[in-house]
Amino acid sequence: MNSIKKMGRGVMYLLGTIIPNLTFLLIFVTFMITIISRYLLRTPVPWAYEISILAYMWTMFFGVGKAMQNEEHVVFALVYDSVGPKLKIVFEILNSLILVILLVIVFLPSVNSLLSKKMVTGVLKLPYKVVFAPLIYMFAEMLIRSVMVSVKHLKNLRNTLEKKGGDRK
Repeated sequence: MNSIKKMGRGVMYLLGTIIPNLTFLLIFVTFMITIISRYLLRTPVPWAYEISILAYMWTMFFGVGKAMQNEEHVVFALVYDSVGPKLKIVFEILNSLILVILLVIVFLPSVNSLLSKKMVTGVLKLPYKVVFAPLIYMFAEMLIRSVMVSVKHLKNLRNTLEKKGGDRK
């Protein structure tokens, strides 16, 4: 069982850390090629823009799980910051559950739509099935992480309520 967990962590590290770093590096290299080609060689590189966009998408698709894990995703905390700790836990549970529900609703239609695509990219002629394949990974990882966060916060809420009940006795 430990070897399976270790292998799973390795795969998650590869997909969630290594690939986003490589795709971000690809964005930078492509950007530099574009600048050098355009301003020094006076010849535009037609594939550079498409590579940059695709690398950016892959960086986002593969990196979103790491952002969720580190709680570095974008949040709107105007109300959240003004409430007490118990209500914050409730908000976090609701947030995770709403995300789970939405991901469950969109997962199969998105996969079906992706698999039915016959389109290719404009310059490189890459099939959309390949270009958007990491979207499936992103949905799955977000779904799993949201369930894990919900369970963690439900335990925290239970512990908080038990402590409050224990104080009354």
